[in-house]
Amino acid sequence: MADENVLEFANVSKTYNIISDPLLSQGRQAVLDNVSLTLRRGEIYGFVGLNGAGKTTTIKIAMGLVRPDTGTVKMLGKALNSDDLRRIGFAPEKPAFYDFLSAEETMKYSARLLGYSADKTRIAEVLETLNLHNDMDKLVREYSKGMQQRLALAAAMLHDPELYILDEPSSGLDPVGRRHVKDLLRNLRSKGKTVFFSTHILSDVRELCDRVGIIHNGKMLFEGTLKDLNPKGEDLEDAFIKMTAVLPTETTTSAPKERELTQQ
Repeated sequence: MADENVLEFANVSKTYNIISDPLLSQGRQAVLDNVSLTLRRGEIYGFVGLNGAGKTTTIKIAMGLVRPDTGTVKMLGKALNSDDLRRIGFAPEKPAFYDFLSAEETMKYSARLLGYSADKTRIAEVLETLNLHNDMDKLVREYSKGMQQRLALAAAMLHDPELYILDEPSSGLDPVGRRHVKDLLRNLRSKGKTVFFSTHILSDVRELCDRVGIIHNGKMLFEGTLKDLNPKGEDLEDAFIKMTAVLPTETTTSAPKERELTQQ
């Protein structure tokens, strides 16, 4: 069932209150505007956009943490509900742990929050997958930023979910750590899992993704394959910049392939 839709957004919009003058007025600002996207079983989907484009709000809605103003969100063809969240493995860009717990204790706590029974063997297995097995007794406060990022991925994997939602999974990782995470995502896809990850790093999109969605100023500009996105075989960054019209289209194509896109 490779073409089965695991997660669907249909015409989702979200606004937040803003205060333009603390003494006088407040209004609402659109963060998502009529966003539609589809995740299919067994694919890696890259969600690309500049800072403030709406990526994190989209993820929060997919996780049930924020409700859309309009539109629908479905998982496996049905309206998203609290039970579905147990089928999702989520890793935030900036994980927050209790630093007085060890990695093993953190994993046990994560399992309890999910209502999942994880024995030491399962915890050790997942930590070993992220090269953290030898540090499982170490307090989280002693972990580097990259190790904490990998611990968040381990917690997301603990209950063997169907869908992974990862917010900037390569953030804070060194080149070896990034390669390890990319191999991990490929392995999850080979097992029929669906992976949705937001990123600024277009080289990761090029290497990993079956399909990509581009969001800009809260609107979906594109959803499809990399070939559809870049039919002329241009530098992928140039194709992105032309689509979002952030910089002049004559931007040089001799720049390095791997750069993070940030709005100046």
